[in-house]
Amino acid sequence: MTTHSTALAPNAPARGWPDLPDVDLLRILVETERRRKQLDAAMRAAVAEAERRGLAADTGYPDTVELLTDLLRISTHEARRRIEHSAPQPRSVPQPRPRSRRVWRVLAAAS
Repeated sequence: MTTHSTALAPNAPARGWPDLPDVDLLRILVETERRRKQLDAAMRAAVAEAERRGLAADTGYPDTVELLTDLLRISTHEARRRIEHSAPQPRSVPQPRPRSRRVWRVLAAAS
C-alpha cells in the first residue's frame, strides 16, 4: 500500500490523494505554489540581509557560502545559487502570455 503525505495539504482527505476531488487538488496546487513563492522570497531576503550584515565574518565563517552550507546543510553549489538569487534583480516588465480558455476555467475552478 502506498501512502501520500498530506503535511503540506491540510485539506487532503485522511484516506489520501487518490480520493481527493479534482477541484480540491487544483486548489491545493495553487495554494502550495503560493506558499512556496512566499518561502522562497523570505529565503532570498534573509540571505541578502546576511550578506549585507557580513554575518559570515561576524560568526567566524570565511564567506556566506560556507555559512549557508554549514547552517542549512546544503551543497556549496546550492549556497552559491541562493546568494546569487538574493541579489536585487533589475525589474523588467513581463510580457503577458495568452492563456487558453481551458487554463482560465481551471484557474477559476481553483479559486
